[in-house]
Amino acid sequence: MNFKRIELMFIVVFAVLDAFLFASFWQNQAGIHTTTNSNRNATILKEMRNDQITFEPLSNSKSKGYYASANNNSNDLRNMKQLVGQSSHLVDGKLVSTLDTPLQVDRSHPSKVLNNFVKISSNIIHGTEYEYNGSLSTDDQVVYTQMIDDRPVYSHQGQLIFDVNGQGVVNGYTQGYLANIEPLRESDELISQTRAVTWLYQYNEIPNDSRIEWANLGYTRLLSSDNGLVYVPTWVVAIKSKSSQNIQLKRINAFTGVMLKRVTQQSGETTTSDTLGNEDTSSSTANKSESTTQSNKTASGQSSASSASSSSNTAEE
Repeated sequence: MNFKRIELMFIVVFAVLDAFLFASFWQNQAGIHTTTNSNRNATILKEMRNDQITFEPLSNSKSKGYYASANNNSNDLRNMKQLVGQSSHLVDGKLVSTLDTPLQVDRSHPSKVLNNFVKISSNIIHGTEYEYNGSLSTDDQVVYTQMIDDRPVYSHQGQLIFDVNGQGVVNGYTQGYLANIEPLRESDELISQTRAVTWLYQYNEIPNDSRIEWANLGYTRLLSSDNGLVYVPTWVVAIKSKSSQNIQLKRINAFTGVMLKRVTQQSGETTTSDTLGNEDTSSSTANKSESTTQSNKTASGQSSASSASSSSNTAEE
């Protein structure tokens, strides 16, 4: 009886010891992986500075996000009878409105006036669902965005845009609206701000002698279907050449690190067109870029590291 108890105790002790050693091994592997990533990022950031690319300190913290579905149904904007003091009509699924009495705003701080205007239901349909976006706004346009998971929508379909003239007068606005926004699956971990920027550099999408104005996490439309729209968490990075006033916006899928192709320039106004990469055919891009782009960068500094996708489709704004 005592022998059996001793035998059982040994079995339990060895099981616990095995579990401890196994956990220690994986923690050590995870630590090595984290250290490797950290060292790699530090090396790439140093190379960026050597290429005269300037930027504010980048964050290594990670958050979670999810794929989201939405409907771009203009029926939600057809209730124009509730609007007062303006003439409105629909154009390509967006509401275009001209104010009877123009608004006077401070071009440096337009949200002081427009915040109150937007939240009144007789002024803007579903106005409480939009928030001022200072990163996208310019002297000539003031942008308010819908939010998904407390993050801005980087698509005209979910934006409210006011045009401002040189005297700070707002004569009207254009409104896109996303309805029935819902998560498609549970939240998952997203790549960090640092990882997104370094990947973008490895794709040779950040030119030498430029500045990263900002890198924000939001939601970008990934694809459209008869059943609606699919949005994905996206790092949007604003890049400005030191020899030009134009700002280019680049996008990185915050789940996979795959680049979402987008041609966007800001030069006194926000002019956009989307060409999003086909994620299904480009899932290996990030891995290929990490293993090959470093040598390509060193060899030429101008060659393309990899394409974000083997095919692309044009997405409407």
